[in-house]
Amino acid sequence: MLFLGVVACCVPLAGCATPQYALRPAPMPEESGEALHIERAISAVQGKEFEQEGARPIGPAERLRGFEVQPLVDRLSRVTERPSLRYRAYLYPDEDPNAAALADGRIYLSTGMINYLAQRGGRPDELAFVLSHEIAHTVAQHLVKRYRTMQQRQLLIALVAAGASAATQQASPAIQQAGQVAVNAASLLKDVADSGFSQEQELEADQLGIRYVIQAGFEPKAALALLQDFERFENPSPFLRTHPYVAIRRQYLERYLAETGRLGAAPAGGVDTRSSPAQTAARTARLKQWREAQRLYPVGSVSWNNLQRQIDALEAQR
Repeated sequence: MLFLGVVACCVPLAGCATPQYALRPAPMPEESGEALHIERAISAVQGKEFEQEGARPIGPAERLRGFEVQPLVDRLSRVTERPSLRYRAYLYPDEDPNAAALADGRIYLSTGMINYLAQRGGRPDELAFVLSHEIAHTVAQHLVKRYRTMQQRQLLIALVAAGASAATQQASPAIQQAGQVAVNAASLLKDVADSGFSQEQELEADQLGIRYVIQAGFEPKAALALLQDFERFENPSPFLRTHPYVAIRRQYLERYLAETGRLGAAPAGGVDTRSSPAQTAARTARLKQWREAQRLYPVGSVSWNNLQRQIDALEAQR
C-alpha cells in the first residue's frame, strides 16, 4: 500500500525471500461485477481510514509546492491498461514521505512526500514515478488478488478446524465457529486493507509504473535516482519485512530499463522511439503475447479494447 514500504509480519503464503527478477507481462484487468465489488468494498475501508487522518482531494488545477498533481495523474492514467477508471489524487498530513493506492483509483500522497520531492528540486519526472507506481497497483488489481488469496486461506483454516474437531467428536461447535471465520467479510476486508502488498506485487508495480512513465513521456532515469535516495529511509532489519529492499528495487528497475533499451533519456517532446535490438525483440514478444491474449475476449469487450489500445500504441513505436 505504501510507496516506501512498511514492516509487517511475513506469512508462509507470501514468504520473505526477495522474488527473482523477471520481465512481467502487461496486466489484463478483470472487469467482472465481483472484482469491481471487491475493489469498492476494500476502498471503502481504506478511504475511511485516510479520511480520519485528515485526507482531502487535490483540486484539478491546484499546485502543491509547484507540482500539478492531478494533471500528472490524468496524463499517466491515459497510458495504463485501465484508462477508463477515474483516478483521483488526495493529500493527507504525514511528515514521512509516502504514497498509497486504493483499488478504486484513489491515489494518496503524504505532505511529507510533496515536501521531500520539492526539496529535491521539484522534478515532475520523480513525482510521475511515485504516482505511476501507485497507479500500477490499481491497474494490476493487487488488492483484489490479495483479497481472494486471504479468502482462500480463511476457507482452508475453516476446513482444517472442522476436520480436527470431527476427529475429537466435537464437530458441530467447531464447524460453526470455523464457518463464521470464513464468511466474516468485514473482518477479511479489514485484514486486506491493513496487510499491504507483497514483495512480488511491489516489484511488479515498479516495472509497470516505469512503463507508464515512459509511455507518458517522462524521464525514466529519474526513478533510479529517486530510489537511490530512498535508501536512507529504509529499515535496516531484514526480518519481518514484506517489501524488498530499495536497493533491490533499483537494481531490478535498472536491469529492466537496460534490457528494453530505455536507459537513455526521453526527449522533451515525448517518448524516445529509437529502437535497440533488445528493445525491438521485447516489443515483438510483447505484441505476440497481447494478440494471443486478445483472442480470449469477445471482440469489442472492455478487455479486448484495452489490449487493442496497447497493441496500437506499441505498433506505432515501430
